[in-house]
Amino acid sequence: MELATAIFDPPVGPPLPSWSFKSCLKRYLEGPIPPHLRGLTTASLIMYLLKNSEAEAETLVTFGALWLDDRPCLNPNQVLSSYRYFRFNPPAYGPVRFYEADPNRIIYEDDELLAYNKESGRPSQGVPYDAYNNVLAAVKRLLAARGDGSSSELWLSHRLDADTSGLILMARTRSAAGALGRAFQERRVGKRYLALGLGRLPPEKAFRVSVPVAKDGRIYLVRPEGPGLSAVTDFTVRKWVDFPEAGEGVKKIFFLAEPHTGRTHQIRLHLAWSGWPIYGDRFYGRMEIEAALPTPRLMLASVGLTFNYPGSRRKINLSLI
Repeated sequence: MELATAIFDPPVGPPLPSWSFKSCLKRYLEGPIPPHLRGLTTASLIMYLLKNSEAEAETLVTFGALWLDDRPCLNPNQVLSSYRYFRFNPPAYGPVRFYEADPNRIIYEDDELLAYNKESGRPSQGVPYDAYNNVLAAVKRLLAARGDGSSSELWLSHRLDADTSGLILMARTRSAAGALGRAFQERRVGKRYLALGLGRLPPEKAFRVSVPVAKDGRIYLVRPEGPGLSAVTDFTVRKWVDFPEAGEGVKKIFFLAEPHTGRTHQIRLHLAWSGWPIYGDRFYGRMEIEAALPTPRLMLASVGLTFNYPGSRRKINLSLI
């Protein structure tokens, strides 16, 4: 299981709720800016909503829990007069700053590009209730701490789900960001993932799944027939081990997955539909196994990216395996 140990390292999850901020653990609040607060600041709005102290209100704003007109506002002194609508998104664990980027997880770096081996459990970018504990913000802080003057100019070229770990590519210049964005959009970036699926051995070592993916309300699903977006993934069995605790004939199977399209949850959906749900997938996995034999994380990782260097034909091949 050396491959699992090397690739599927422990997740980085949030701490227990910060009970000093009990008032922010209620459900989200939203609505028009109250007229009597329009000349005041964002911190004043939070104090009015939650009946908390000015210091707590400022902490919540700088943490990223307040959005104005559908955009995050991190300035507690921002005057409300030019905004119409607010949404307060309560951080369940409180405004706790617990995540920093690990310099040893930078896989590649030059003046235009940076590739980071993202931990499972951390979002690629800010979420509505937390603008601090994400990979993009943490890498910016890391670059600033080592005195890199360009640290504020950093763009995600693509994103991984919070529970998926592995290679994530960032651009350090606006021109590189544009070039990489077009490359991903035009499917000129080769992507490779390692997934640990559960089930019986496939009849073939290599196979392709070409089944559309659709969104139904807030969930994603495969649609062999009916409306959906085309989705194609190639799978190759790398190795496998017996998993008798999960049932007779069940194996842990390491799949190399190469998606040719970029649909949300594509690899997870395609493996689950094919009969090999990913271990640790609490949305599309085998619930009886997840309940009886839980694993601490989703066993899916981005392990390879291949693309032309922005502005040239030089091939870049990044790999974790």
